[in-house]
Amino acid sequence: MAEGRAGGHLVVWDSPMPHDRIDATFVDWNGYEEKEGCVSLLRYVEENADDLRERYLSWVDELGETRIGGRRIVDRMAVGGSDFSLWWMSSIAEKSFWNTPTMATIVRLLALDELVRSDRPSSVLVVSDQASVRQAVRRLCAAEGIACRSRGAGGQQDARGLKRRLAALVPRPIWAMKALADHALNCRPVRGRRPGGWDDSDDALFLLSCFGHLDPAEASAGRFDSKYWHGLYGVFRESGIPTNWVQYFVTSPDVPDRTTAGDWLERIDANPNDQGNHVLLDSYVSWRLLGRVFLRWIRQLPAGFSLRVMARPRFGPGIHAPLWPVVRAEWLDDLRGVRSIHHQLWLATFEVICDDLPRQRRGMYLHEGVSWEKAFIHAWRTAGHGELVGVPHATIRFWDLRYYVHPRTRDREGPRCLPQPDRLVRNNVTASEAFKAVGYPEAQIVDCEALRYSHLLGLQSGGQEQRRRDGPFRILILGEMRASATRKMLEMMAEAMPHFGFSVELAVKAHPNSPIRPDDHPELGLRLVHGSLGELVGDYDAGFSSHGTSAGVDVLLAGLPVVVWLDDEDLNLSDLRGLPGVGFVGSSVDLVDSFRNIWTGEFRTPSAPVFFTLDAGLPRWRDLLTGDHAHRPRNQSEALS
Repeated sequence: MAEGRAGGHLVVWDSPMPHDRIDATFVDWNGYEEKEGCVSLLRYVEENADDLRERYLSWVDELGETRIGGRRIVDRMAVGGSDFSLWWMSSIAEKSFWNTPTMATIVRLLALDELVRSDRPSSVLVVSDQASVRQAVRRLCAAEGIACRSRGAGGQQDARGLKRRLAALVPRPIWAMKALADHALNCRPVRGRRPGGWDDSDDALFLLSCFGHLDPAEASAGRFDSKYWHGLYGVFRESGIPTNWVQYFVTSPDVPDRTTAGDWLERIDANPNDQGNHVLLDSYVSWRLLGRVFLRWIRQLPAGFSLRVMARPRFGPGIHAPLWPVVRAEWLDDLRGVRSIHHQLWLATFEVICDDLPRQRRGMYLHEGVSWEKAFIHAWRTAGHGELVGVPHATIRFWDLRYYVHPRTRDREGPRCLPQPDRLVRNNVTASEAFKAVGYPEAQIVDCEALRYSHLLGLQSGGQEQRRRDGPFRILILGEMRASATRKMLEMMAEAMPHFGFSVELAVKAHPNSPIRPDDHPELGLRLVHGSLGELVGDYDAGFSSHGTSAGVDVLLAGLPVVVWLDDEDLNLSDLRGLPGVGFVGSSVDLVDSFRNIWTGEFRTPSAPVFFTLDAGLPRWRDLLTGDHAHRPRNQSEALS
C-alpha cells in the first residue's frame, strides 16, 4: 500500500472515471500505472504472482475436499455410483481465463485480501458496477472486522450487459435443454459416420486431436497432416505405426463447419496411402446417447440441493466466503445450466467411443487442461486401455491455470481422485517452468520436440548486435487478433511518441483476422509490412508485442529485444513472462523508458533462450513412438477390472 497510508481510509476503485477528490488511498482494480496515493492491484499481482497462484490452487484443492454432511464436495458430485466426479469438470476446478473473466477477478481478490490484512485500513469503500465484486469486498472486510461501504461506479451499461441480464431471467434448466437440442441438431451432418474399421494390432496408436490447423486443399484431397502434429504423420508412415484418430470439431477458418469436416475425414479415411483411421467425435452422438445424457442430468440435479451450503459466509476455506459471490453464477451453471449438460455430453460421448475402440495399448491427446479432458481420461481408464500421454501443443502461460493443479490434488489417490494422464510431454521453456512450479514428477515427463513450432527452426539467434546509430530507431509492432487490444497498444504508442527524445520509425504487422488501417493512426506514420517474422526481424531494432499473442516469441528468438504491452484490464498473460530480454509495460511512461534503454544500449538482448525443443528429424518423438518404453498406466488394476 502507498507509504504512510496504513490504517487510513481505503477506496477500491473499479471505474474508468477519475478518482473522487477525497483523502484516501486508492487501490485501482484496473491498470498497471501507480501515481501518488494510488496502488495498482494488477501491479501488486505481478510482483507477488507466485504466492497468489499458490493460494488460488490451494483454495480449489481445499474446497473440493470440504465435507458436507460427512461427504466431500468431490463425492457429492459423483456421476451415479461411478468413480468419476463432475467436480473435475466444474468452472472452479478448470480455472480458465479463456472462458470467463472470473479467474482474473479471483486473483485480484486474493491480492486485495493480502493488502487489507497487511495494512488494516480503518474503513473501505468499494466503487464498482460489478455487484459480485462489491459483495466480495464487503465479505473480505467483514472477515477482518473492517467497516466497508460500496456503491456503483455510475458507468453506462452496454447492450451486451443488458442481454446478459435478460438471459439471466430464464431458468438455467431451460438453457440446459436448449443446449442439448442445439447439440443434437449441430451433430446431424456427421451422425453415424464411422471409420471403416479400427486397427486392433498391438502397435496401434490412438490419438485424440482437434481437427484444425491443416491445409484445406490437402485435406479435401484426402491427405492429412495437421500442424498440431506437424511432421509426426511422416514418422507414422516411415515406422509403420497404425493410428486410430478421434477428432473433435472446433469452428475455424480452416474448417468452417461439421459437414466439411465430415466430408474431408471420409476422404482421408478412404485414402489407401493413409494408414490412419479417422472419425469425428460428434459422429457418436445418437438418440440413445442423448437419452442417457438427459437421464443422468435429471438424476444429478438433486446433488445441487446439498451444495447450497457453499453460499454460507463461514463455509469452506477461509478465503472462500469473499470468493463465492464471484464464482456463484458459474457454479450454478455447472450444476443445472448449460455447462452441466455439456459435462454430461462430453462424458457420455467419450464412454461410447472408448467402449467402441479395440483395446489400445497406448494413446495420446492434445493437452490443454480443459474440463472435458477429465471425462476422456476417466472413460479411457474405465474401458481398460493402456498408457496415456498428454501433449501440450502450445506454450503454457503463467496465469493459464487450466494447466496447474496443487500438488496435493495431483498426488491424492482413492475413489474419485483427479483423472490424470500417465505422462506429459515437455517441449518448451514454459512447460518446464509450469511442471517445476507444481512439482510434477520427472518420471512422468517425457521430452519431445515442439511440433507446432517447427517453423522456428534456424530462427534462434545468438543475440542482438549493437544497433546502428546512424538512423531512426526502428520498431516492429505485432498486431493482435483482438482489434480492441491492438487499438489500445497503438494508443499507448501515440501517447509515448512525443517523449522518446530520438527519431522513431514504426512498422506494423497486422494479425490476419484483425486488419489495421494506417490512416486511422496518422500521428504514428505507420507502415504496413507482410511476410514471415523470420524474414522481417533483421530490418528492426526492437519489437512491440501484446501480452495476448505468441508472436513476440518469434521476435525474441531472432535476437531482438521485445517490449510487451499489458492490458490495463487483465493479468499478464504473456508466454514471455519471466524471460530475459523482455520488458513489460502498463503505461506510456514505462513504454518510453523501455525503448529508451534499448536505444541507448543500456539494455542489450542476451543470447536468445532455447525456448522450444526443436529438431527437424524429431529424434525424441521417434524414440518415444518406436522405443521400448513400457510404462505402467495409472490405476492399471482398476482400469482392467
